[in-house]
Amino acid sequence: MHQRQGWADRFRRFMRHMYVERQIYIRSHGHVQFISLSPLTQSFFAVIAFVCLTWVAYSSVNVVFKEQIIAAKDRRYVKMQSSYEERMARLQSAYDELNGQIIITEERFLATTRQLEEKHEQLAMLMSQRQSARSTLETMRRNYAETVSGQTIASANGNTVLMRVDGAGEGGSEVVHTTARPQQQTTNLERFVIETPQDSATIDIAELAGRAERPNEVVAQIDARLAQLDHAQQGLINNVEELTDRRLRELKSIVSMTKVVNPDDLLKRSASKTAQGGPFIELAGGLDLAGGDESAFAKQLFRVSQNLRKVADLEESIARMPLAEPLVHYRKTSSYGSRRDPFNGRMAFHSGEDMAAPHGTKVFAPGAGTVTFAGWRGGYGRVVEIDHGNGFKTRYGHLGSMNVRVGQKIAFRDVIGKVGSSGRSSGPHLHYEVWFDGIVRNPSKFIEAGQYVFAKQG
Repeated sequence: MHQRQGWADRFRRFMRHMYVERQIYIRSHGHVQFISLSPLTQSFFAVIAFVCLTWVAYSSVNVVFKEQIIAAKDRRYVKMQSSYEERMARLQSAYDELNGQIIITEERFLATTRQLEEKHEQLAMLMSQRQSARSTLETMRRNYAETVSGQTIASANGNTVLMRVDGAGEGGSEVVHTTARPQQQTTNLERFVIETPQDSATIDIAELAGRAERPNEVVAQIDARLAQLDHAQQGLINNVEELTDRRLRELKSIVSMTKVVNPDDLLKRSASKTAQGGPFIELAGGLDLAGGDESAFAKQLFRVSQNLRKVADLEESIARMPLAEPLVHYRKTSSYGSRRDPFNGRMAFHSGEDMAAPHGTKVFAPGAGTVTFAGWRGGYGRVVEIDHGNGFKTRYGHLGSMNVRVGQKIAFRDVIGKVGSSGRSSGPHLHYEVWFDGIVRNPSKFIEAGQYVFAKQG
């Protein structure tokens, strides 16, 4: 309390010392007047003067430095804008680079998928060709199975493979019977051909491109996927080629077993009579049949296609060869070659094979063909002759009745007559002959080869 009073006293002494009462004298018209200014009034005017001077000083500084302040603000704004634009430019450049990478990758992807789709179309055609090449003998097996009572032959759900040739060369005769399910195998291959290209076409390039922060990973994923599809297609064509080559060897082995014709010669006969045509469809990679710089895939595809054509021709030829037995149940009573005549006991040449069976047993055509003779012929009695094409002909003697006429087209396993004992015969049986190029051949060789065509599933 005393300290506050001390400060107040010192302030009042200071104010009385600085602001003593002053008088302002004014002389006008011979009169003198004065105005008295108390210390309080002086203090008030001093405060007003200080405020005014301060405002004037502030205004003067503001006016003088305004342009500099504005310029500094402008420089700061320009610097910020430049930094922002530079950053945007970097982002735009990075985006353009990424977008360019994506476009290039997408174009390469589309080009590669187009190539894969072209390969797929060729593979699909190849599988169709392979299936059509198999259809002839498959149909014959089913027809053969229908005529064989009490035995289970390969059905459509699991047909028996013709055979497998191990270590046999071209025209080899070693045949090993095996069983498998080629229909299921073919279905799996066809399913692969049908599904693979659609899978390749559904790769979501937009989804991959959306991962802008990982462009290299996107490209790597695309390349890996395309490489995977290409590898799968190559694996498929390799598998088809292996199966086709094996099947071609097997079919040639069947033909060689007859001991009457070389498989290549039979192919030439078939090729010279095969009607061909259709639209031109270029192979993937632009295959040059004259031998150019075509791709390895196109070469392989052409090679497999040629082998499939050979398989189809051989199957068609084998389908017309008399390989099936004309009787379902019989007992062989006389073989082809030299024998003692049953009537005079002298040695003679027997031109066929005698198959004993009850009267009225159905005689089936062992292959498709055309009836060239149907009637009575000396010691043969009632006889039917069928021309199967490619130089093959069969003869059926001692028939009890005939179901065909000359000129009639005969399908595989059609009934051509019934067993009898007409002509020079000692009892009911069928005299069966096979001819090739005008020369009679051993029927047992054909029947033996046919056992591998119409193999029983065991």
